[in-house]
Amino acid sequence: MADEHKARVEQNARRVARWLAENGAEFSQGVDEGKLAEAAGLTGEEVTEAIDHLENREDVVRFPHLTGAERQVVLKPGRGWPELRDEVLGAGSGG
Repeated sequence: MADEHKARVEQNARRVARWLAENGAEFSQGVDEGKLAEAAGLTGEEVTEAIDHLENREDVVRFPHLTGAERQVVLKPGRGWPELRDEVLGAGSGG
């Protein structure tokens, strides 16, 4: 069962990464983590696990951001992002 969960998290992480790659201009400026659940068609818990996975691999970085009285988390590209972006968009093969 743990293998199934791990596979599901990886699949959700790829789904989130694809959305981020397809919305690269917005992502480079910072994307509100809370926006990703609806955008990627996942639950809040699924997105949190997917982002945890991507952050552990240094593909994305979480930044706390204060907007008025609200605290939100903004995602920006991490140092591993260019490689993952190319991979999910299919640009990483061939040379």
